[in-house]
Amino acid sequence: EVRRIKRLIMHEKYNSQLLYNDVALLELDRPVRCSSSIQTACLPGPSVKVSELKNCYVAGWGDRIVKCSDILQQAKVHVVNNQLCNSSEWLQGHIFDFNVCAGQGGIGTCQGDSGGPLVCQDKSGGFFWQIGVTSWGIGCARPKRPSVFSSTQYYNNWIRSKMG
Repeated sequence: EVRRIKRLIMHEKYNSQLLYNDVALLELDRPVRCSSSIQTACLPGPSVKVSELKNCYVAGWGDRIVKCSDILQQAKVHVVNNQLCNSSEWLQGHIFDFNVCAGQGGIGTCQGDSGGPLVCQDKSGGFFWQIGVTSWGIGCARPKRPSVFSSTQYYNNWIRSKMG
C-alpha cells in the first residue's frame, strides 16, 4: 500500500549532530489496512520490561550506499543491555537512557534503515511492542557495534502528547 505523509512532527529538541531526541511522528493521508503483512505494534509504557522481551526484529530497505532492496527486509536481532552496549569495548559511553541497542555481528540495520522499527514480541506471543526507532550505528552489523535506536518507551509521553 502507498500512503502520503499528511503531517510530520519532529521532536522540538532534535539534535542532528549528536542524534539526541531522534524521533518523529508521521500522520498519513489515510489509514492503512491491516493484513497478514501489515500489522500494528503497541508502544511500551513504563511497566513493560523491555529487557525481558526475546523475539525482536528490525525492518528496513538496507544499505543505501552499496545496494538498496526493492523489498522491505527484516532480521531477527538480540537486544543488548545498555550497560554492555556502553562499555569501553562496545560503544564507549555514547549510549543514554533514550537509546536501545540491538543487533549482532552480521545482523543489524544499516544506513538507509533510519526511522525503521525495532519490534519485540510480547511474552504472550499475541502482539508486538515497538521498542525502538532506528537512529544510528557504526558501520553495518559489526561485532560489538550494535545498531542504536531511539527508545519508544523513553519517548512514550512525548509521543502520546503529540498524538492528541
